Amino acid sequence: MKRLSGRRYVLGVAATVVVAALILAVFSLLSVTEKTDIALGDTEDRRYGWRYEILTGEARAYEPVFANQFTLQLPEDSQAVRITRTMTEELPRATLMWMSYHDGVEVTLDGVLLYTDFPELKRDADGFVHPDEEQWERVWRQQGETPRSTRMTLPADYLGQELAVTTYFREGYGQLPEYPYLGTEDSEAALYVVISVRDNAVMTVYALLALLMAGVFLVDTYNSNGDGRTLLLSLYFLLLFLREAYGSTAGYYSILSSRLDLRFLEWVYMAPLYFYLVLRLKGRWKWGLCALVVAWTVYEIVRELIWEHAYPDNTAVLVGPETLAVLLAVMAALAADTLRRKERTKQEKKRMLFYGLVAVGTAVFYMLNRVRAWGWDFIGYFRDELWLSLRDGNCWSVVSMLTAIISWMTVLMVISEAIRRTLATHRTMDVLQERERQTMAGYHRLLASEEGTRALHHEMRHHMLALSAILADGDAERAHRYVDAVAEDLERLPTGRYCQNILVDMIAGSFLDQAAGEGIQVEHHLNVPEKMNIADEDLSVFLSNMLQNALEACRRIDMSQERKIWVDMHLRGNFLFVQCVNSAPDEAGEPEQREGHGYGLAAMRAVAEKYNSVLLLERMQGMFSVTSDFCLEKL
Repeated sequence: MKRLSGRRYVLGVAATVVVAALILAVFSLLSVTEKTDIALGDTEDRRYGWRYEILTGEARAYEPVFANQFTLQLPEDSQAVRITRTMTEELPRATLMWMSYHDGVEVTLDGVLLYTDFPELKRDADGFVHPDEEQWERVWRQQGETPRSTRMTLPADYLGQELAVTTYFREGYGQLPEYPYLGTEDSEAALYVVISVRDNAVMTVYALLALLMAGVFLVDTYNSNGDGRTLLLSLYFLLLFLREAYGSTAGYYSILSSRLDLRFLEWVYMAPLYFYLVLRLKGRWKWGLCALVVAWTVYEIVRELIWEHAYPDNTAVLVGPETLAVLLAVMAALAADTLRRKERTKQEKKRMLFYGLVAVGTAVFYMLNRVRAWGWDFIGYFRDELWLSLRDGNCWSVVSMLTAIISWMTVLMVISEAIRRTLATHRTMDVLQERERQTMAGYHRLLASEEGTRALHHEMRHHMLALSAILADGDAERAHRYVDAVAEDLERLPTGRYCQNILVDMIAGSFLDQAAGEGIQVEHHLNVPEKMNIADEDLSVFLSNMLQNALEACRRIDMSQERKIWVDMHLRGNFLFVQCVNSAPDEAGEPEQREGHGYGLAAMRAVAEKYNSVLLLERMQGMFSVTSDFCLEKL
């Protein structure tokens, strides 16, 4: 395999990093719009200059009290609330927008009425109206069953003028529904377009990861060491892709949301990831955790069915503490399984440090993605999104962040392991190809020698006739010289032939003669014809690896014990039967588990499958057997 020089390797890695960074930067820029809205809402920590009046039978000023960081708490008997401020935010073609939640709204600018839900009513001395039941019914009929979004264009000279927004409640209400905000004609459309770009980018990443994990399994299977657990990761990212597509802007406006209901993925999309991580464990708790994950998955599906039946219009994402408990149990088991080994190589320590950096980087990226909505107040972010959600029994924020961390760590771990396996396979295949090349070179040299032997045999009759003529002349000295010359040629003839097939004879002779020279008892039954309908390179790979493994197994046995290799090859109709039985040490595990041994068996297995056969491996007491039965086409 061609090796890259150090400089070219560094340049290749640098180019890849630059391209990846450029793509990520472009997607990041595409996911942020400059045509943004200007928020005008007060919070517990931030004020925008609003003055408050409430109507509770009579109008009076009100000092705002917040139920939490973002919710203004009003007296329960409130009939209306008026918020007033001077407009200081400059925005070309400004539009005032707000959401209405089954209430009535009026907007004035410097006392000029710009919008009202009660155009026919008169105002009292404080500027409030008092709608009756008939007027409320008309407003509710206009609003419909769902909250409405209202927008109105402000005059060009609105700066410095006093904006007043009055919200009326049909019954005493405890909270201000929503503050108005400033935007433009393009801001709302830009927001949807940008969100769609970001959604599509995330969907693309998940789809590519699903394909990548399936590709890793395919490559591993091709290299004869496929791990079916990798398909669980492919399923995990496929579910993430479907979940993201269903919840995206494009999914909302497309036929997808009307044809499929994928809300259940909010609860169970993590299950394949949990299964994959649990199945990687080596401790006794593996199957107990598997049962826990199964029970949790069934529980979440049943709970979702019950919840959907009870609250069909509820779209809130509620992740209960039981999901967090399962995730923490899986993570604790993985940590215990990782830390139980006290001695670690330098390479393993580097990998653990790398995975730790990935975890920190993922957490930071996750927070920065959320910080867009909350500003750079990290403490406020954790307090409001994490702590408040946990306090209310919704663990979505914590679970999503921890799941994102272990997802990326798992992906990088699987990819790095696949790369190491692939590189090891290629290195071993390089060794096998070199061994095959040397074997075939020896085979061709033997063919040339065989041609010379046949020519020498053909000339032997002429030698005999020439020698007879010399002896008839009575020239004994000349006859002796002639005999010595012919004898020297005869010494070059190969001896100890094992069978008629030159390739089998050469490979078997090479390894069996070597074994006999090391004191290993050798027995063979090689009854194969000179010509067989099997490729020389396939026969060379199979026999070379089979006899090499047998010889190495015998070498691991103490010389005081019996060491033996028995080889059988013969044709049965159009089937070539091959068997090698050799002495082997009593070692735990299959031979594939020994360093450098499994790739030879993989090469033999590939040859057997090519000729519609299988490779049978059998370990007996002190012995190891390899058997295959090739199906050959008739010549």
